[in-house]
Amino acid sequence: MKKLPWLYAPLALAFALGLAAPASAAGKKEDKAPEAAEKKDDKAAKADEKKDEKAAEAAPAGEVPEILLLDKTGKLAPVKFQHAAHGKLNECKDCHEGDKPLFEQKRSTEGFKMADMHAGKNCGACHDGKDHGARKKVFSSKTCMKCHKK
Repeated sequence: MKKLPWLYAPLALAFALGLAAPASAAGKKEDKAPEAAEKKDDKAAKADEKKDEKAAEAAPAGEVPEILLLDKTGKLAPVKFQHAAHGKLNECKDCHEGDKPLFEQKRSTEGFKMADMHAGKNCGACHDGKDHGARKKVFSSKTCMKCHKK
């Protein structure tokens, strides 16, 4: 066996014990793993988006959609409004009926304004961070990223 300078001895021992791998092999393994994970995450996210969009479009006329994609959000990410989940907690009339309903029963062509929400309109009627009696306290509409998720 060839004698190595004293600086290389610890590295040679690590290779011999299997605690280290050559830089070329280690680099290839490490580089591929994060890229593969990122590609899988991107594919999963895109698949979820398509599934949500299909669910939002799939509800026939007169039926309640499970998810509404609110995409008129300016620079922020679109909101995937969980309509069915909100419907389990509330009755239709809570949001869609009365003298001044929070939401029309048809899809609006305009987006909602955050200033209106902060003033207690639309989502802000419930999402104000306050206790609403029998219902649990809901997060405020000022916590943007709760709804505007990428």
